[in-house]
Amino acid sequence: MDLTSLRSHNDRTVLRLVRSGALSRASIASQTKLTAQAVSKIVARLMAAGLLEETGAVRDGGRGKPRIALQLKAGGAYAYGAYVDRDELRVVRLDLTGEVVSTSVVPLAPMFTPDDVLDALEPLIEPGEKVLGLGIGIAGPLDHVGGVVSPNGLPGWSRVPLKALAEERLGLPVVVDKDTNAAVLAEAWRRPLQDAALVFVGTGLGVGLLLGGEVHRGARSGAGEFGHTTIQLDGPLCVCGRRGCVEAVHAAATGVEAARVLAAAVTNLVQLLDLDQIVLSGRKVLRQPDLYLRAMPDVDVSVTSYGVDLVPVGAGLLVLGELF
Repeated sequence: MDLTSLRSHNDRTVLRLVRSGALSRASIASQTKLTAQAVSKIVARLMAAGLLEETGAVRDGGRGKPRIALQLKAGGAYAYGAYVDRDELRVVRLDLTGEVVSTSVVPLAPMFTPDDVLDALEPLIEPGEKVLGLGIGIAGPLDHVGGVVSPNGLPGWSRVPLKALAEERLGLPVVVDKDTNAAVLAEAWRRPLQDAALVFVGTGLGVGLLLGGEVHRGARSGAGEFGHTTIQLDGPLCVCGRRGCVEAVHAAATGVEAARVLAAAVTNLVQLLDLDQIVLSGRKVLRQPDLYLRAMPDVDVSVTSYGVDLVPVGAGLLVLGELF
């Protein structure tokens, strides 16, 4: 069975339930309100596609004979995630459970072009019948639906049809999203998040927003351009062409002052959106995590252990998410 054809609502519902933990057919029927016969057919179809497998017997509660549980088959499908940073390309291969199977990092020369990225990406991707596709995380602004990107800080990248170019070159379905959206998605797969922001501080600065448990992209995929909000009217020139952006002011500061700049911007974000969780990530934060944590407002703030690897993981999860 072609894995890309598994798109029915019931298929995705069953996969989503089993992803949270091994379940018996009876438990699936109870939680989905589907009939036992319907669940049996769905499970048989997903097992034939190599997405589910039976595991040990479990007792669902009460007395009686233990039932056979079902779990995701890790090797049943794979997805790739790529992160195009301003100085390097990171690529991961994920199994069906979202675990990283392999990781590659390739440096990118200054002023690299879209063709340079595709040339670096192509040898790292191994297409096959079990490969669902590729997710690409990159700085905004961009059009998530069309996969057209115009990332700040990358000269010459204006309205680049990255999705179409990558699909033509690699022969795989491709999803393109902002790096910060991919990052917050990966964090949400790792632990419960409801109204939260992942603040990513690397070669650029932005946020991924999770509102009501869903990634918030905005009307034109422009939500999360946190680094390009003004914090100092007469501040330094930013890569976006304006002055005093959070990203530029933070980049010009060091040590405690840099942490204070970010904390002031995060405080504004918390007050604006009434967020209850903030996750800090990115190279600069991970160099001095305690310094940044001490400066943050009085909300639930943590530093992710994934670091920059969180972005390509999230980009790969964008693809796996099509099954869930």
